[in-house]
Amino acid sequence: MPPTIPGAVRRALLPLLLLSLAPQSAPAFWLLGFSPAETLPPGSLGVIAGTGAQLTRVGEPAQNSSTTFIPHAGFRVGVSDGFDLGYRLVQVAVPYTSAGPTLGGEVDAKLRLTDPADTYQAALVGGVAYSSVELSSQSKSAWSPGVDLVGSRALSSKYTVFSELRYVYTAIPTGIAGESGNHFTAGGIGTGLKIKLTPQASLVPEIGLFHLDGRLSGAPASGNAMQIGIIFSIRVW
Repeated sequence: MPPTIPGAVRRALLPLLLLSLAPQSAPAFWLLGFSPAETLPPGSLGVIAGTGAQLTRVGEPAQNSSTTFIPHAGFRVGVSDGFDLGYRLVQVAVPYTSAGPTLGGEVDAKLRLTDPADTYQAALVGGVAYSSVELSSQSKSAWSPGVDLVGSRALSSKYTVFSELRYVYTAIPTGIAGESGNHFTAGGIGTGLKIKLTPQASLVPEIGLFHLDGRLSGAPASGNAMQIGIIFSIRVW
């Protein structure tokens, strides 16, 4: 049986859990993972919540756009030694001004590739996201599989630095011209720092640079994005 969660912790976690399950409108997306290579022990539960911003320059001709206070929330569960599962509120990667995405959900699995005693840690993360997007004033379905390769190193008992290579494919099969005319890829690198505040709580800032390429309504579009964010992580048990 997991230990009883104190009332103060339950009250703090309730709005985070509600946020992580509720789709919302936002003209941005998350490519940052906010996590080092370590996995949760079997039976453990962790919750995250935070915010951040992005700057993109995409399209033909290229257009700049920026978004602040992008919400981010979710939870993870330890399944076995070196393996855990997660769910998070996530923006499907459609960064173009003519499309209006909404926040959807992503499920993922993380597999640690190294021994816990190793100085350098590595993990492979695979997941898939789903959301609806407003395309030409019509609601369309979008899905987005992705993969991360995460590497991290503990600098001390308090600080762990990490970096991740991330690749995401997004498709809108119900858009005009089908999936062949409405698909995107996003690839790049993010770097962050896990700052342990207590044995159960941490702050995790991260920044990343990504290249975007794809087609929208049959027209080619590509560009670049920079994201920066921070999350608060709680190990519930």
